[in-house]
Amino acid sequence: MYLPKHFAHPDLTTALQLMAEHPLALLIGSSPEHGLLANPMPMVAQRDGEALVLEGHWARANPQMQWLLATEGAELLTAFSGPDAYVSPSHYDHERNVPTWNYLAVHCWGRVEIVDGAAEKDALLKRLIGQMEPGYAAQWRGLPEDYQHKLLGAIVGLRLHVTRWEAKFKLSQNRAASERVRIREAMTASGRPGEQGVAAWMQRLGL
Repeated sequence: MYLPKHFAHPDLTTALQLMAEHPLALLIGSSPEHGLLANPMPMVAQRDGEALVLEGHWARANPQMQWLLATEGAELLTAFSGPDAYVSPSHYDHERNVPTWNYLAVHCWGRVEIVDGAAEKDALLKRLIGQMEPGYAAQWRGLPEDYQHKLLGAIVGLRLHVTRWEAKFKLSQNRAASERVRIREAMTASGRPGEQGVAAWMQRLGL
């Protein structure tokens, strides 16, 4: 993505926070048969020493499953999107300005590993549950064993071994401090979740 240096965010810890708060990513790749493909997939980041791994799973019945199986070892792109909002030029000091859009995004490129063993998928699901709804773990463990096996058989797990990543936090860093204050205050007062989310990130990063 286009990444001017004042919007680039090189801090992995903050990027991981965004990914954890907005885990529905877009998994992007291509195949000779279908061309470009994009599939929404909730993905959870796991630290493996110094390495970063993204985990998720697909329905085995998904017609694009064969494409995913064929991509093992290949590189795919995963795009996470945070809150976004329209920025009115009315917040600027001078009228010779135009509207823009603020947003946060993290892109990860990585090598695909297919996870299809029952025990491995069970462990993967428990890691996903552990982040999304820890309280559900006991309910999952209490389900009948044959029912668990049936559900596990209906999915195919995926691990994306991240080879590079980039984060863009476009939050009016190129504007004067007085303008950022007006933008942040107006978005905080808004009833729209996207605007409030952008304002919260501006506040979090001291903008």
